[in-house]
Amino acid sequence: MQGGWLSHSLPITLSNICALSEPAPRAPVLSSTPASIARALCLPRLPPAAMQPPGPRRLLLALVALGLLLAPLAEGLRAESAALKRGRKKKKASDARLLNETGRSGADHVQAALQRYISNEELADRLKDLEKRCKGIARLVQIGKSVKGSPLWALEIADHPGQVEPEPAVKYVGNVHGDEPTGRVLTLTLAEWLCANHRSDARAKRIVTSMHLWLVPAMNPDGFDGRTRANANGRDLNRDFPDRFSSPAMEVSGGEQPEVASIMQWTLATGFVASASMHEGALVANYPWDGTPDESTRYEACPDDATFRHLASLYASTHQTMALANNTEFPNGGTTNGAAWYPIYGSMQDWNYIKGRCMELTLELSPSKWPDEKQLPLLWENNRDALLAFPLAAAYGGVWGTVREQGKLRSQKGQELPPLGGANITVVGNNMSVFSREGLGDYYRPLAPGRYTVLVTKEGYRPFMVNLTVPTDGSGAQRHFVLAREGSSSGGEVAYSLKSLGGSGGEGGAEGALPWRSDAAAAGSDSGVPASRARDRLLMLAVGAAVVYGLWLTHSRLQRRTHQRRA
Repeated sequence: MQGGWLSHSLPITLSNICALSEPAPRAPVLSSTPASIARALCLPRLPPAAMQPPGPRRLLLALVALGLLLAPLAEGLRAESAALKRGRKKKKASDARLLNETGRSGADHVQAALQRYISNEELADRLKDLEKRCKGIARLVQIGKSVKGSPLWALEIADHPGQVEPEPAVKYVGNVHGDEPTGRVLTLTLAEWLCANHRSDARAKRIVTSMHLWLVPAMNPDGFDGRTRANANGRDLNRDFPDRFSSPAMEVSGGEQPEVASIMQWTLATGFVASASMHEGALVANYPWDGTPDESTRYEACPDDATFRHLASLYASTHQTMALANNTEFPNGGTTNGAAWYPIYGSMQDWNYIKGRCMELTLELSPSKWPDEKQLPLLWENNRDALLAFPLAAAYGGVWGTVREQGKLRSQKGQELPPLGGANITVVGNNMSVFSREGLGDYYRPLAPGRYTVLVTKEGYRPFMVNLTVPTDGSGAQRHFVLAREGSSSGGEVAYSLKSLGGSGGEGGAEGALPWRSDAAAAGSDSGVPASRARDRLLMLAVGAAVVYGLWLTHSRLQRRTHQRRA
């Protein structure tokens, strides 16, 4: 380095650099020259008197500053400690509610539900007991009566049961045929498992916090009592719904059996996104259509054939054995089109799809019509993961979000746009549309992974069209549409989250518990805020300590230089 300030024959050491940088006799002048930098790095040799520890005043000042920095941290730690104590107290109270008079824990209740087939009276008692023990997430309602007057019970599982929220509703219906009873066991066991695990298991937590799951253990209690397929009037309930050939509008005829009429009325009043009914006699996930125009046995595809095949395959592949090659009747994945298996008419799944805008599967869960009670625990283990996966995939695996109205609130910071109900969400090329809910504006459109063009329309508003991709990982496509009124200069807009529309994300909904979040993220979501605050306080403490030390060091250095000049 010729001509450089380091081009000396001396070794480049700190002592040599300090020897080259003589201390200035006057007040130092800020400079970026190499000599100034060297002088800033080097401390002059001081007499022993200047190396004495700081006096009591300076030490007291440092302690006071440190105390001021520690005070907020101590306050925060006390607050967090109190919050942890409250959390432990609440968890203890919640765990106590999971104990009944026999002292059973949540896991014990799950095992008890798998012991045997129980009578209709015992089932009602179990459901009422579960509602009492799990009252924070469970609500039991009677949706109708059977021919003989037995109640038809529906159990709602959600973090705010009984409240109308911008969240999807999904249902499981068991015991449609009286001599196929495993749905009674599986729905009750699923409810017990969700109650016992919704705080610790990420899948259970997602279901409880992001949707309203409804469980109907017994649609045909009279048939169960008589161990017959039909109800007390001798009617097959899965042939009693309005049919798309005899009644294209699927309207209620008034001649439906009481159990069917109750299910229909409840379904239309609730508005379900997806559903599955439970049967026995095979091991397969069945999807529409169930019938053909000429009553022939052949594949009859519905408009959402790709989506139904996707959902059926998801259930079968998540099931422990349904999709295996040793499933002799359905070795190619454990799924079937209803009409390709055998055509039926008046089925519940076809009615749900057309009239209820509800994507329903028919699940055949055992080759045996009435499995031995010893097989019930294995039956649960085989179906548990699939029973948890299906509701989330159906509700959130397609395109979902809200429809909102463009207005002056758009310009107000922190304000949400008003929801717009009754908007038609249509996938171009498919005439089966869904509608946004009145008062909430939320919509849910199950779709298989792929590329789609979605059209959003409502009378009095300008239509809005967007291309989107539903990913293969099951995360779905969240889209929030803003429609402009006819005559407006704006053409509407689309957002990927409610926050980007200027709002807070809404109360409820799935924004805080997205079903595709990793298990670790979901498990740590409750403690994320306190942990972040603790890290912030520690960082502030470290910075404050560094500032205090820097001030003390600067003061000491100036004092040493003053002592040197006087000497």
